Amino acid sequence: MKTYNCFIVDDEPLAIEVIEDHLLKLQNFKVVGSYTDSIEAFVQYKNTEADLLFIDIEMPDFNGLEFIKSLKNKPEIIITTAYRNFAVQGFDLNILDYLVKPISFERFMQSIDKFIDKKSSQIHKDTLVEQQQFMIVRADRKNIKLFLDDILYVEGLKDYVKIVLKDKQILTKQSIGNFEKNLQSGRFLRVHKSFIVALDKITAYTAYDVEIDRLEIPIGRSYKKSFLEVMQQNEFS
Repeated sequence: MKTYNCFIVDDEPLAIEVIEDHLLKLQNFKVVGSYTDSIEAFVQYKNTEADLLFIDIEMPDFNGLEFIKSLKNKPEIIITTAYRNFAVQGFDLNILDYLVKPISFERFMQSIDKFIDKKSSQIHKDTLVEQQQFMIVRADRKNIKLFLDDILYVEGLKDYVKIVLKDKQILTKQSIGNFEKNLQSGRFLRVHKSFIVALDKITAYTAYDVEIDRLEIPIGRSYKKSFLEVMQQNEFS
């Protein structure tokens, strides 16, 4: 059974105790850090592999929302607060749940169930991704087996897409939008209305273009934000 690491940040010691007591009742959840000072917590968090973060909002110097926004690699996050009025801001940051104090064990377990369901879904999705190592495309009146690891990038050409591999190119009749649906999310990314790139084949990038195999591929204005967010999440440099 997998053990999940939990990190707690709250300027009220009693609030931390409540969460710790709830977690003690669960076999596969472990507290790897708990702090009343949010700045110290932020420093220490960088050295911790946390799966689940419990965090208060109203804290001196560095509040919970600022803490969450400053994280590069975000775990699943559950906000714990005495105030209901931050809920919209919290969910805008893609938090898992929003608990209002005092936190009953019953309500706490609803959040834990959400966490477990999401993790189970991710494991299932990752398994499917691992199984999908190739795709079949129609080209030159043949069905061609195409290994995903071989794809450098894809270029849309009106009613066709050009699939660029290390040693050859394949031209198949379909729109780039339809082709994109058959690719693994998290492995390939649309960077332009006419280009999809393999993330692991990127050798360099700027805010305006991506370099793959010495070729510079433009980044479309409407794709720039999502591209940079993905690259920052992967700490690509």
